Amino acid sequence: MTEIKLTRRRFLRNLTLTCTCSGVYVNALSARSLPEKIRNRHAAKSKANMEYRTLGRTGLKVSAVSFGAMRLTEPGVLFEALEIGINYFDTAYLYQKGNNERMLGDVLKAYGREKVFIATKIPPFAYPRSEKLLADQKSMEANMEESLKRLKTDYVDVLLLHSIQDPAWPANEDMLSFCEKMKKTGKARFVGISFHTAGKTYVDTVDQALKTDAYDVFLATLNYKSSTEQMDALKRARTKNVGIVAMKTQAGGYDQKSDASLNPHQAALKWVLDRDYVDCAIPGMVNRQQLEENTGVVEMKLGWSHRKTLAKYYDSIKDRYCVNCGACAFSCKKAVDIRTVHRSLMYREGYRDPDLGRTTYRELSAAESALACMTCSAPTCRCIHGINIPERMRHAHTTFD
Repeated sequence: MTEIKLTRRRFLRNLTLTCTCSGVYVNALSARSLPEKIRNRHAAKSKANMEYRTLGRTGLKVSAVSFGAMRLTEPGVLFEALEIGINYFDTAYLYQKGNNERMLGDVLKAYGREKVFIATKIPPFAYPRSEKLLADQKSMEANMEESLKRLKTDYVDVLLLHSIQDPAWPANEDMLSFCEKMKKTGKARFVGISFHTAGKTYVDTVDQALKTDAYDVFLATLNYKSSTEQMDALKRARTKNVGIVAMKTQAGGYDQKSDASLNPHQAALKWVLDRDYVDCAIPGMVNRQQLEENTGVVEMKLGWSHRKTLAKYYDSIKDRYCVNCGACAFSCKKAVDIRTVHRSLMYREGYRDPDLGRTTYRELSAAESALACMTCSAPTCRCIHGINIPERMRHAHTTFD
């Protein structure tokens, strides 16, 4: 135990000096701001309370609350997560231009690779993303090699095809061959897909992927505002023993205070964990407070007061939070990508991450962005949940363009 602690301190001290060059911001105090005895006592208690579930047919025993590392820049938070029992970490080739994988790789090398499960995601499309320009197998293999180097490992436990946009993609020959080769060569123990599409596309993606029987894990958007159809699709996947990992669990993460024992974000996460077809959730975390809040829900019960908190939370954000139902998809006569524009605003306003919001928005073409809305004299776009889409599109254009 002493050796691990010393390694952690030495690692953070060295990383503080080197990460400036790689673009990763590190708070050198993040792993030692609590007195050692207090931190160890908290770690021991939290680890004892952590729940572990089997990730579908993979057989991996993963922590119910796992770690979405997309926006994390402080490696000390990863050490805290490891100490309190989180053992499944989700990153991606595209996150932070590779720095996210590098940070995770450095931490796990110091902590011990054999003690954790790593999931990374490789884009099956050209980047910036284009649905008409899919990546070939050779390109995906090159990206995978780069990811493994960044992660300082010979293999990942779960390899996901990142952000499936079209139900036909999971059956794409290059994608299937890539996944098969990664498993055969031992570079990935298990494979899967990630998707946060909407409505019928979401459901069709699940059903088409199940027909191939090639994917072991689905990483899917799921929260208490998800549609019955989307939840039923995940249930069908679970009957095939596909592992289900939930993302986007906290419905935007907007500020909202609560007098209940669980705040809205905790209640939303607990709601997801209570679904019997969910193996684990990967809420995005950027600091110790979020880590402690999220792991604190594992043994708590979701009661009437918490459901009331969720209802109050949604009522306060329903004018700007897109539930991703997809009903507006064909209502815009100019074919603006309304869903992605909404997601960009959510990153900025809910996640409080203006850079991520701007980057996501600027991946859209001019025709897909809110620019087209500026010349629309008679908007046809409609939201069945009451969002004023033209107003939000104008706000996005002013904010990001």
